[in-house]
Amino acid sequence: MFFKYVILLFVFFLNVSLLRSGAAEEGTLRLYDESIFVISNYSGVDANLKENRTVKELLDLNIGGFRFYLEWEKQQNQIMLKNSRGASIPFAETLTEIREKLEKSPDKILTLFLDFSVNVNELENVFEQSGLDRFLYFHNPKVGWPPLKTMAEEDRRLVVFAMQQHRHSPDWLNYVWDFAVEPYFSLLEAHDFKGEFLKGDPKNSLLIYNDYNLPRRSDNPQNLGSNLTQNPYLIEHIKNTWTTTGKMPNFIMLDRFEMWIVTVTSQLRSFKVVKGTVSFNAQILDYVSWVGSNSLTNGKFSFPIGPGDNISLIPKSPGYRFKPESAVFEEPAQNIAQHFIASPLEIDENLEAYYTFENGTKDYSLNNRSGENIGVTFINDSVRSSVAWFDNKSHIVLPKSEDVKIRDHDFTVSAWVKMKEYLPDKEDYCIIGTKTNTYQQGIHLLIRKQKPYFGFYSNDLEGNTRLEAGKWYHLVWRYNKENGEQAIFVNGKLDSKSLGHPSFKGRDNLFIGVAGFSWKSNMYGAIDDLAIWSRALGEDEIWGISKEVYEVVPTRNIFIRYPILSRGFILALFIFAVIFIYLRFFKNLKRSFISAEKIRELEQTEIHQPRKNYIRLFGTFKVIDNEGNNITTQFTPKIKQLFLLIMLYSQKNKNGITTREMTDILWPDQSYQGAKNSRGVTIRKLRLLLESIDKVEINFNVDRWSMEFSGDVYCDYIEYLNILEKEGEDPTYYLKFYQIIRGGEVFKGEMYDWLDDFKGNIGNSIIDMLLKFLAKLDIEKDNELVMKLSNRIFDTDPVNEQALQFKLNALVKQNNYNTARFTYDKFCALYQEYYGEAFPQKFDALIP
Repeated sequence: MFFKYVILLFVFFLNVSLLRSGAAEEGTLRLYDESIFVISNYSGVDANLKENRTVKELLDLNIGGFRFYLEWEKQQNQIMLKNSRGASIPFAETLTEIREKLEKSPDKILTLFLDFSVNVNELENVFEQSGLDRFLYFHNPKVGWPPLKTMAEEDRRLVVFAMQQHRHSPDWLNYVWDFAVEPYFSLLEAHDFKGEFLKGDPKNSLLIYNDYNLPRRSDNPQNLGSNLTQNPYLIEHIKNTWTTTGKMPNFIMLDRFEMWIVTVTSQLRSFKVVKGTVSFNAQILDYVSWVGSNSLTNGKFSFPIGPGDNISLIPKSPGYRFKPESAVFEEPAQNIAQHFIASPLEIDENLEAYYTFENGTKDYSLNNRSGENIGVTFINDSVRSSVAWFDNKSHIVLPKSEDVKIRDHDFTVSAWVKMKEYLPDKEDYCIIGTKTNTYQQGIHLLIRKQKPYFGFYSNDLEGNTRLEAGKWYHLVWRYNKENGEQAIFVNGKLDSKSLGHPSFKGRDNLFIGVAGFSWKSNMYGAIDDLAIWSRALGEDEIWGISKEVYEVVPTRNIFIRYPILSRGFILALFIFAVIFIYLRFFKNLKRSFISAEKIRELEQTEIHQPRKNYIRLFGTFKVIDNEGNNITTQFTPKIKQLFLLIMLYSQKNKNGITTREMTDILWPDQSYQGAKNSRGVTIRKLRLLLESIDKVEINFNVDRWSMEFSGDVYCDYIEYLNILEKEGEDPTYYLKFYQIIRGGEVFKGEMYDWLDDFKGNIGNSIIDMLLKFLAKLDIEKDNELVMKLSNRIFDTDPVNEQALQFKLNALVKQNNYNTARFTYDKFCALYQEYYGEAFPQKFDALIP
């Protein structure tokens, strides 16, 4: 018996050693969301077992965190912590113990999950009074979860989640279901994952593994080290959850801490991991499913690979294709980083049929799947032009479901729908249906009880939006076979969805306007632009179609309606274009460039500036309002930067700047809430300033900020962009050009990385024109003007070699040899500073 207890003690201390070594590894090698923490359900919320140890004892065992239930004690006027046995202690005392642990262990990271309904201000006060506020971690969603090492170095080692959502929470208090998911759980076997979680959105990166608690086996200490070997499923169960969700089990919640969990976590950390991202335009996707695994993740994934395991990764997300298409790993010897780059599909990819009802039931998808009209009339609608009109007895017969490739397949159906009225004793109004109405053999996409409805018969989904009669709605039904998703969209927005639906496997013809050949399902109203894809459309595509940003196919031009005529038209257009280009080019050859005399005249002209409604961006920034007042000083640096940012992103082919782009540029280091507040205040101040100018407006549409100039306002930068398009056509072009650039460098004094491209584009066009001017001038006659134009080039490009040569020649012609030499030496020093090498041209080689 003595030897048994010696062995048990050895196992105990070995486990403690493993726990601490594992924690050390987490602290140096992993990001927070790539780490595994054991969390004590200390308060016993929904617990099967009760925790016997105190908070201090658990801290000494290097626990990764706690779930606490808090309540307000009126008599003691303080927040109390409830333990698993129903007793309460002051929360402040527990926080003091946590602070002492963090002070004693400088690499320790702790996570708290708080159940509470007390006043948030009281909670904030108790953290401050306990001295824990200096350890609190503030999450920046733009940056993501940091390495544990960084958290330790910055001493932000206490992460706090709230189990309930609270208004006016401090920035350090994170609502847990904005960041984490909790899978369904079964004690018998791993849940058959269908892409849905018990709690949380699949795009969240953290995973909580809850209820990982065995029924009590015995209090006999012999069982201390034997649970793991008697229950091998402990490791396999959590590994399977990790594999099927594509998310590392970050938080293992235990009702009662036992030492066997140390070996489990040690084993989990020993697995090789394939992790990486799936991104589009450097932004990770919100949702990615993985072919063959039922996994549903966001664009950041993690999969374990045990000994002898192989893994095949094939990402899938509606609306995208990926490079590489797949990646296979066979028993890797080390951790692997794998990244997939998404690119959007063309909107007409896998388009199987498209009915605009402009020419009856003609299919405009180029697949020639026109329908057969049974009593449908085509009318002119005041909103949508030509549409199909259905009464209680009409419908359109379409090809078989196999022909349009929706049988046992992904698909999307999109249509504009308007109900004439809802009839008494009639619930269903069908958009797409089949004759068969049995399980998985029939399909009905319809309006039921005035809401959109998606059904494969006894395998259905009801929408949430009530559709008014007499009003057009854009409806989309999407099915994703990979995760069995049925989804309904109304006017571009997700209305309802659920996962795990078996696919439609019927073979019948499809029908527009009826399902099951029952008069009770006949459509009674109008349908327009009905399209069928044999793929699941992405949410951006669905939104774009609903807003008519995307045109499914160019159905309203002659190239599809009249293909033979269109070929002749294209040929004629091509010939005309060739002639036009030839004549334009020939004309430009004959047009002479501005003469030297005209350039001299430009220099003699006076600069005329508007007395009001004037914005100057060439030279020193200046703004004059509609009453002639100079309001430049009211533009603080941040307001001026915001003004430039929105204005520049609104010109030419740009359609404004997104909120996220704006925030990343102007407030990159602020928290989400802080940046939101700063953004709102600054935009409001800028709008107030611009109200005094006739007129400049800031518009916000579909998460894009843009600026519009109209009325009498004059901005030299916008005028410069306009005249650039008219070079050689506008007889006053050179005068306008010179009047503007004489003002000085564009955006003078504004030094921002994001501004460089804008300054460079304008600067290059100015330099090109001024060099042409200089080439026309005579060095002896025009040396003062040559000097002036050369200096103007240096304003934009301080190391322009051609400008240097012109200026040196002008100085030498003025017999200012020493000044020329000084100018050269200064240029060489600047060149060395810019390029890190000596200027290759000798002084004598640059002058005659």
